[in-house]
Amino acid sequence: MITSLNVEDQHRLVEAILRIDAMSVQRERALHLSALERDLGHRLDYVGHDKEMLDVWALVGALLDHPGAAQALVRILQTFYPNRRSVRALDELVTELLPEPWLGRDERRALHELITWLERVDPGSTHLGRFPMLYRRAVGPARPTLDREFRSLHDVVALLEEMPAGADGTPPLLRFVNDLAEDAGYPTAPAFRDWVQRQVVAQGLDGALFEGRRAALAARSEPEPSANHLIIECMPDALEADRYLVTAWMQVGREPGSTLECSDEALPLGRIPELLERLLTSESSVVGRPSPDLTIEFVLPRTLLGHPFEQEMINIGGFEHRIGIRYPVVVRSLDRMRLAAIHHDWRHKWKWLSGHSVGAPVCTVTRRGEYGKEELFSTLSEASTAVLALAFPPWGDTSDETDEHWVGLLAGIPVVAWCRDGRDPAQFVREVKDLMADDVTSLPRRTMELRRRALSGKHEGAGSGHLGLHLTLVFDDADRIPEPYVRLQPPA
Repeated sequence: MITSLNVEDQHRLVEAILRIDAMSVQRERALHLSALERDLGHRLDYVGHDKEMLDVWALVGALLDHPGAAQALVRILQTFYPNRRSVRALDELVTELLPEPWLGRDERRALHELITWLERVDPGSTHLGRFPMLYRRAVGPARPTLDREFRSLHDVVALLEEMPAGADGTPPLLRFVNDLAEDAGYPTAPAFRDWVQRQVVAQGLDGALFEGRRAALAARSEPEPSANHLIIECMPDALEADRYLVTAWMQVGREPGSTLECSDEALPLGRIPELLERLLTSESSVVGRPSPDLTIEFVLPRTLLGHPFEQEMINIGGFEHRIGIRYPVVVRSLDRMRLAAIHHDWRHKWKWLSGHSVGAPVCTVTRRGEYGKEELFSTLSEASTAVLALAFPPWGDTSDETDEHWVGLLAGIPVVAWCRDGRDPAQFVREVKDLMADDVTSLPRRTMELRRRALSGKHEGAGSGHLGLHLTLVFDDADRIPEPYVRLQPPA
């Protein structure tokens, strides 16, 4: 909330409201609040109380959350009680404490009516789920991410209305509504665009800024397959070694991720599929993602890199099945994300791989000790080496000894694949050659297809010994390092 009052000033507002006879009794107060909500064009979301003082405290909080709401309440009371001294006193106090919002009463109401229309057209609240991405576009990277949960787009625009204009003089609210129009599409987009254009004219802004922004958004191609990412991070709990603090977020393309889950309760591994199942079936931004493709990424500490998450079972619509045969499932290294000193090498190799993904060379290691640690590191540090395949798993769950897998991650290798149960060297080389023969950037999808073939009787070698049931794939996109693990850059 940008319009912030200290406790003393909030208390002054509470007392001023209670001095108005018609506002001192809950039943009569409810009638005036109903009139206020009609004037605003939306409901005020606050929890009422039986005690008058607490109820008005909650009301004041809701008024402060919505620009123009306090002024609108004063106008309504002045209409009903034009000569009451107590109403004049409230008017004077509101004028003293709260600045007049820059958006006019009629235009604010028009915007909220458009949002009500959008929410009726989109009852699943898909656009509310995409709010963090649209918010980041509107306010820019300088502002902090939000930890507040929004239940309505009415609350979202109220927050943005109070934010000051950026360096180009454009209020973040206008950027947000402009982008929301493009995101929402037909039938609401034209009305949102008209509303933005009216504000551009009224505020004397440069309309070319919005036309250029709209053209840039329109020029973006449809998301490629697997452009939607559901990311599950497992952070080891400091007190219980076998439990993890789980954070989940949804990311579309290169846009900032929107946080879906950030649990204070450390969970055992067995609870993570249950959480994933809930996100896949109930979370609006996942269910309503812009395209059907979805890659699930597990961000894991070293001790969990060998855990077969893709083999965990989920139940969707009464059908229980392995995660990895429905979605591409990949692993990312939490430890590497937290080690900023090696991010340059990681980004460099990812950039190289992005431009040479077809026929990229693969460094294959078929047995432990095949290379000395420094020898392997030197080999993997070559600019054209960005893919590593190992026929054996990492060291045990509790070992922090440097093994070939960790050497690969330290060298910045973004794509690492290994067999969790060990593999005959010659057989592994053949299988990896087939798997890596195509464009490396399509590995998540092709690994999912490999896992499906392992369970299909129509394919030779299907069954418990098939590589698809034992393969871990680290596919670590260095262009999508989550914000908490990105080292701050010096000002330009």
